[in-house]
Amino acid sequence: MGEAGILARRLTRRKLLAGTAAATIGGAALTMIGAQCDPAIIRRVVQAKNAGPAHHRVWVWQFSTDGQLAQIAANLAANRLGVMVKTHDGLDWMSTFDRDPSAVSGVPQVRALASFFEGRGVPFHAWCVVKGVDPLLEARMAADVLAAGARSLTLDLEGGSGFWQGSSAAAVAYGNELRARNAYGRVDISIDPRPWRIYLAPMDEFVVFSDGISPQCYWDTFNTPSNINAYAQAGYPSGAYGGMTPEFLVDATMKVLSKYDREIIPAGQGACIEPGSFARFVRRAWDDGMGTISAWRYGVTRYETLAYLGQNPAGLAPQPPRQPTATPTQTGTATQTPTRTPTTVPSSTSTPTSAPTNTPSPTASAAPTDTATAAVATPTV
Repeated sequence: MGEAGILARRLTRRKLLAGTAAATIGGAALTMIGAQCDPAIIRRVVQAKNAGPAHHRVWVWQFSTDGQLAQIAANLAANRLGVMVKTHDGLDWMSTFDRDPSAVSGVPQVRALASFFEGRGVPFHAWCVVKGVDPLLEARMAADVLAAGARSLTLDLEGGSGFWQGSSAAAVAYGNELRARNAYGRVDISIDPRPWRIYLAPMDEFVVFSDGISPQCYWDTFNTPSNINAYAQAGYPSGAYGGMTPEFLVDATMKVLSKYDREIIPAGQGACIEPGSFARFVRRAWDDGMGTISAWRYGVTRYETLAYLGQNPAGLAPQPPRQPTATPTQTGTATQTPTRTPTTVPSSTSTPTSAPTNTPSPTASAAPTDTATAAVATPTV
């Protein structure tokens, strides 16, 4: 890592220590400074009191695509991982697109899913796509998801077809309404971290009311000549890294986001071509001060990756990555336990399987937008 990378890492470590110190502020001190503090600092203190142990997470897009409810819970519980379930897309609950009976059809279903996963030792988080067509109604839906038991809600904030369509003013209205209804709930934003795409949506306005940033670090998806050239033109040459490697993408992303005083929880490419590259991603994230990561997404992530995360939990230095191997993609399909709706959730948890079930090709469906597997557009600088 170059001097700039080392400096950025030190800055990140200092922010981490500062955030830990802030979390120790007592209630009396919080009351005294509350009127003068940045609301984000107050949220950190409040959230730290109920956060629990850190944990890596795995995204779930659609149950009909990613796998059945009971089996997902079993595999994540076996590896001490949290889940991030997509609850809605704009103004539509996920049952509009996902015909699986476990798909979210409203607040009661969110509550049932939260109870189901948490009851099996799987921390439950939610995510959604924000569009800004009706920012007040979208914000109310987000607040309802948090109130229904989600430990956090991650807002997929991107520009382009199927994503954010509103104005900067709509972003402010969304944030104001959300925080009026839920002042202290954990809200993160998921972004495309490529420098020429990050501001296609109102990033600055969303950061104000958010607590963390989850950049989509998909080294294989981004590994095209146009992306490599665009990174170089933006001031991030990858030559010293040997191209679009996990190490380059993590380092570059950290520098792009260094202006924001927010926790960074990078999302790695679960469907990576070389199995060992995910471990390299985890290690580099740790070296750069990011001790918690997530994997996009359950249905395309090898079980060995889930196992690696289980053996290298969040908050602890991960084992050094193994040398790259020629191991092909997983073989075989695990047997699933029939899905039941969360209103009549299964009474027992399935046995963990050797591989996630229903592993599809990483091609997005037509609707809703499958963020992480969308084709890489030719960048403009």
